[in-house]
Amino acid sequence: MKTYKTYQARNAVKAAQVTNHIIAAKKLGESHSDAKAEAYRLYNIKKAIPILKKHFSVNENRSPVVQLPPLPVINTPFPVLPPLPNSGLATSPPSELLS
Repeated sequence: MKTYKTYQARNAVKAAQVTNHIIAAKKLGESHSDAKAEAYRLYNIKKAIPILKKHFSVNENRSPVVQLPPLPVINTPFPVLPPLPNSGLATSPPSELLS
């Protein structure tokens, strides 16, 4: 990819990438706001932070996003494991090394 010297040219390239991303995502069936939020995050656009906050706080109908219930806590104990086989390896150093 060509490197541009002026900030205007770099911004124009980034705007074109974001636009192409939004168009491609909409062709795949995503909503415009989903595609825009994803594109702004991918291309590190500072304006993405308020858009993402708004996107994840309310949906397109301006109603609160439905929150999933918390996952249930499962309190099943772990099964008792059989003892490890004796592989013949020493668990302590040989006695000739200790003296």
